[in-house]
Parts: sequence; structure tokens; C-alpha cells
Amino acid sequence: MLKKIILVVSIFLSAGSYAAVSPSEGALAPASSNDAAVANVNLAFQDFQNEYNIGYGYSTGTLINGAHNIASYNTQSVNLELEHLFDIGVWFDVNFNMLTSNNQQNLGVLNGGNGSYTGNPAYNNGAAFNQNPFVFTFNVKGGYAFNLINNTLQLTPYLMLGRNTNWATSTILANGGENLTQDYFYTGALGARLSYRINKAILLYVDGSGVYNWDNSGAIKSIQTSPAYYGKSYAATNFGFNSTVGAKFNVYKNLQLGANAFWYNFEPQSNISGLMYTPQNTFGGELSIGLTY
Repeated sequence: MLKKIILVVSIFLSAGSYAAVSPSEGALAPASSNDAAVANVNLAFQDFQNEYNIGYGYSTGTLINGAHNIASYNTQSVNLELEHLFDIGVWFDVNFNMLTSNNQQNLGVLNGGNGSYTGNPAYNNGAAFNQNPFVFTFNVKGGYAFNLINNTLQLTPYLMLGRNTNWATSTILANGGENLTQDYFYTGALGARLSYRINKAILLYVDGSGVYNWDNSGAIKSIQTSPAYYGKSYAATNFGFNSTVGAKFNVYKNLQLGANAFWYNFEPQSNISGLMYTPQNTFGGELSIGLTY
């Protein structure tokens, strides 16, 4: 009799357990593993790309004039960056850069450089500047991330828009050193970034873009047509190609370190003639420290 009672209770408990784990008709089924994978497809890359940082950069480059004379310059800079990758794959990057040092050899009063100021009041306004015009830059990238290999390889085509200073010595002189906020480039670019996630601590990336800098400074209304300064000169509008190779390291909790090397080639839109120097190429690198979120 006792054995029969135990058997009945066991059957009852087994039936109750089956009912608890089996969804009833009309109830929502639990999320499948495939659904979870879709929802988290960008999670591994978000661990690196949802971040903000401050960086120190150094670069060296060359300048060229209409006679194909070459000069060199070097810069140091501070960079602020905010980056975010949304769950749906939309990505943006906001970048602000400020030069803290901008050095070149003496290229005369019209092009600036160390020691170029001679005391002539006509050139006083340009004495503090050089022919590298990008003293302040502000650019925003926006794109969409495609995961080529889940959690490992990601491709992000993007569009970049920005407003960057044209504070070359020649531009400052042309405008008499007044209203520098009106001496700038509108900048646009098309590019792509390929990211390779090695593990949860290391991500490598390659970034390339074609950039167009449209000169909106007052110089195109004066110095560019002034035979007294440059004979036959040109607007500072230019296009270029930018390549960057970098790495991100998630070293401890939310702490992230970064490093990159970059190369930028400039191609002026119009004939380089006269005495004005313009950037030809730039090579440099940056180290950064930031936090993920």
C-alpha cells in the first residue's frame, strides 16, 4: 500500500514539473539563442568604441611653394574625442584638436616661421603663425558598422563633416589679423574604418578617407588676387588623403589606452604659383588615455 502511495505522488510531482517548464498554448516562447545573438551583435565592439579620451599628438610635415621649394614643419597638439557605437550599428565619432606648438623654419615675412618677425608693423599680425593652417579642428564622423566576422572583424563606412581653421600666416596677413573666426575651411570626407578585435583587451584598426577642405577665408577675396604679394596665387582650397593605423587597449575596468600613427597628403585645387607655401604632407602619431562607458 505504501509503495502505491509513493508511486502516485511521484507521478504527480513529475507532471507538475513538466507543466512548469513547458509553455502553455498561446504563451510567448522564450527568446532563442539566435535572437540573443542578433541583439548583442555589436556588444564586443562597444566595449572599445563607447569611450571618450584625451590625447597628445606630434607630427612633422613638408610645405611647398610655386617654385617647388620645400620646407619642413612640426606640431604638437591636444586632442579630445567622444566615440559611440549604438546597438543597431550606427556609429559616430566627435573630435576636437588644438595645436599647442607649431614650428617651421623662417620662410620670410609672408610665410612666417621662427624669427620671421622683423619689427615691421605690416607683418606683426602674422608673426605668431606659420603656413600650417590647422590650428583648431572640429570634425564629426557618422557611419554604420557591418560585422564581417562576429565579435572579430567590423567594417564601418562613414561620412565626415567639420569646420577647421585656416590660420596660415599668409591668410592672417591678407585679413590684417582681424576677425580670425571668419578664416576657416568647411571640411567633408568619405572614409571607412576596419576594426579587428583580437580579444576583450586589444582592438586594432585601419582608417582611410578622402578629404576636401573648402577655403572660406577672407584671403580668397584679397591676397589671392594681389600681385604685390604673390603675383599669380591661388585659393587655399585643397583635397587630401588620410590614413591611420591604431590600437586600443582596455587595460583595467573602464580604463582605455590608445595609440595611432597617421599620414596625410594634401593636393591643392589650383596652380601653386608665387611665393606662398602650402602643406604637402604630414606624418605623425598620438597617444591617448580615456574611459569606456
